[in-house]
Amino acid sequence: MPAAAAPRQTGLKRLAAALAFLCLVLFLLAIENRHAIEAWRALRDEAAPAAGRVADWAARLPSGTADGLSGLKTAIAADPRVVAADAGDVVLTGEFSPADEATRLATGAVAFVGADLRFDTGHALHTRPLRIAAGRESFVAGQTFADRWNAPADAQIELRRIVPAARNRPVAASASCDGEIPGVAALLHRRDRVDMMVFRARTIVGPDAPPSALCGSWSYRQR
Repeated sequence: MPAAAAPRQTGLKRLAAALAFLCLVLFLLAIENRHAIEAWRALRDEAAPAAGRVADWAARLPSGTADGLSGLKTAIAADPRVVAADAGDVVLTGEFSPADEATRLATGAVAFVGADLRFDTGHALHTRPLRIAAGRESFVAGQTFADRWNAPADAQIELRRIVPAARNRPVAASASCDGEIPGVAALLHRRDRVDMMVFRARTIVGPDAPPSALCGSWSYRQR
């Protein structure tokens, strides 16, 4: 066999293998294999939030708020109960009044303007997306979002990282966190109602978090 023929045959074998794989994929799609499609969706919905959490952890390394290896472990830990955000979800925007006396005294009304939460008390929280949690998840040890807010177990809870108002500046202490530095805001939007929790910086949101991680929980009604 001529020497030049060997590389050509190797290339043809690789092409044949690639075509066989493509045919397999097309076959699965053609018969709408339910299990294959569900497996793909599970991988997509669980891997994407984990990758986002790791990216968020890496972005916080220069500021010293990444919590070292423990923070990385928390970012990597995949919770099968986490759900992906729906592209059709309504963007939270507008002004909301306190739904109860405790909220009125603590924060007053709140306006959602882009990624900012602006309170009647004069302070604001600047945020960026962190991940979507399910209502059945625990926000601190022994307490779930669903139980606290009387929400369905599959309710989508928007978690937002609280970030500085300007680059190269730390997050400021906030009245919504008893004068301490806030780290994460959790939001549940239901029609004309918004429920919100704020968690202290350098703490986690999850079943291993101590109750002291929570700064407060408040409810609002759209004006």
